[in-house]
Amino acid sequence: MKKSPLGLAIAAIVCFPTLLSQAAGPAPAALKTFLEREGFGGSPLQRRFRNHLFASTVIDGRRSALLVDTGCPVTLIDRGSARKLGLGVRETKSFIGGVTGEAERYGVSKLASLAMGNCTFQNVPVEVADESQINRIAGPHLDGLFGEHEMAKFGVIIDCTRQMLYVNPKGASASTSQKLAQFLAGRGFTRIPMHLNPRNHLEVDAAINGHPTRLIVDTGSAMTLVSAPVAASTGTSLSSQLSFRGEGIGYIKQLALGNLVVNNAEVTVFNVAKFVGAGLLGEEYLSWNFGIIDLGGMNLFLRPPESAPGKKR
Repeated sequence: MKKSPLGLAIAAIVCFPTLLSQAAGPAPAALKTFLEREGFGGSPLQRRFRNHLFASTVIDGRRSALLVDTGCPVTLIDRGSARKLGLGVRETKSFIGGVTGEAERYGVSKLASLAMGNCTFQNVPVEVADESQINRIAGPHLDGLFGEHEMAKFGVIIDCTRQMLYVNPKGASASTSQKLAQFLAGRGFTRIPMHLNPRNHLEVDAAINGHPTRLIVDTGSAMTLVSAPVAASTGTSLSSQLSFRGEGIGYIKQLALGNLVVNNAEVTVFNVAKFVGAGLLGEEYLSWNFGIIDLGGMNLFLRPPESAPGKKR
């Protein structure tokens, strides 16, 4: 997750979705089939150590890989990768900040093309900063973060559990989002509306042990994270093995996400930057609860594993 202003350049996209008959017929049982019939193109995602979802990509003709990060408002390229890709970077005097409050100046650039699965984004505005920390763990090398701006513009839908990212080449569609909501409601999913906060982060209404709050929906965070002050004020119990800074594992008796309730939720308690707010809804709970994120319709859909209705999905 990064706090950053949105890019101003205009991007375009070309998709070559799997060819399926668009004629009327039985309702598709699988989400993939449903979205392909709606004209979406798809890109398989992979999961690496520490639960990060990433997509194999081709940037300006060169093979690359990007972390799929709904917590980052823009697409962000690591400085080292920008040099390897030959990107021209215009430096700025503005700063971006990370979850723990560290800040650095960033540059701006533009990708002529960004291919992902059977979709190609064109003229993609990006920011350039040091993102080397995402490669400090074992796993395929990542060149940066694919952020929320492009996702929202092209009505991206992320299936966190089945590890797929779908793109609508025509952009966000209110009609498709409405049909998707009906499709998932019939399969036991709870719809949780999302909204952008003043810093352009996706948020959902939540409650921690009955205390109303908001959490940022962040596929770039491996774990669900609650700020230390919020944990203390909401009665979150803490493990005895806290760090000297008061960070560690917390246990929430009741975590409400919209109308969905998760009992005995284990979270990471951390001292975070002020702009993060109460915390992050991370990839582990998104995947465990079959999370589907519709950025075009600004909805998060969750379905607890125990409520799975058999073979419909």
